[in-house]
Amino acid sequence: MQQNKVKILVIEDSPTIAVVQTMLLEKSGYDAKHAETGALGLQLIEEWQPDVLVLDIMLPDTDGISILKKINTWQPHLRPDTIVLSGHDNPEITFESLRQGAVDFIRKPFHHEEYLLRISAVVTLRTYRQSNEALQAQLEGDLRKLSRYFSKDLIHAILDGSVATDPGGETMTATFLMFDLRNSTGLAERMGPTEFFQFLSAFFADLSDLIYSCNGAINKFTGDGFLVTFGLRNYSEKSTLDALTCAMKMRAHIAMLNENQPASGSPAIGFGIGITTGEVFAGNIGNVHKLEYTILGDAVNLCARLEAMTKNAQVDILIDETTRKIAGTQLKVKKLQTNTVRGKSEEVVIYFPEEFDRQNT
Repeated sequence: MQQNKVKILVIEDSPTIAVVQTMLLEKSGYDAKHAETGALGLQLIEEWQPDVLVLDIMLPDTDGISILKKINTWQPHLRPDTIVLSGHDNPEITFESLRQGAVDFIRKPFHHEEYLLRISAVVTLRTYRQSNEALQAQLEGDLRKLSRYFSKDLIHAILDGSVATDPGGETMTATFLMFDLRNSTGLAERMGPTEFFQFLSAFFADLSDLIYSCNGAINKFTGDGFLVTFGLRNYSEKSTLDALTCAMKMRAHIAMLNENQPASGSPAIGFGIGITTGEVFAGNIGNVHKLEYTILGDAVNLCARLEAMTKNAQVDILIDETTRKIAGTQLKVKKLQTNTVRGKSEEVVIYFPEEFDRQNT
């Protein structure tokens, strides 16, 4: 496939100089056009969209500075890289041309080889810039794809070297939210596999939007649920408040879905959420063949236990003592005591959050 030629527009009122330029450009493999007035030149820029503009500073109907100012008002993709051509020795004309966006300045009379070298340099820089822009767009697209699987903090930490690509990790504090959808087997039975898949995809997409709007990141999916982190690698008490805000938004969203269920005997959507705050180990587990970034520690284990305990407690959300203390008086709770948290040797005090009146933080 033949590569498109670089398009170069010459705006020049002198027929002789214009012919010399277009001849040099065409012999060098460029696609060249000529306009003898500023008005025709602006029209050609809009219609033909040249890559490079060689602009005479003095024209019969306007001047090159005015054309540069006009071009600056257009969208970036319509602006060619401009080389100003002039026989004036006034340095202020050169300075003003560069201030208005010209990338180079050639004085008349010019040497043919110098002219072509300057054109080539501008074309090369333009190509590099466009390549960099394309790579940047591709990188941003790849990061958006990765952010559907990993938190943005983790992605950037891996890329900047904060997270090693070898086994190992570090201890850090965060708030954790474990979510589980109740009676998913019954829903799948009633809906059938295709309808259930569509329901689950839309349902999780809505919850994911809520999570990311509250500065959370889904660490992993667990069948019909997921583990969310708040403030991992960048924790503050605001992260805990974000997690509580997220849980309350989930509660309100699911209540709205249940209220708007069609009157066809469809079962209500049930769920359980556990929220804890504490220290964990976060890092790479595995070997040279496969690594997995994972979170290990009592805070995560307790989070899963609390989510499971919501069934017997007949509530939708349970939180630990640390999370309750951080929320303070902003959070209205009902205190529950239990000795039956599996894996815990000491009595655990847990709370059912009833209302959260978050203050501006």
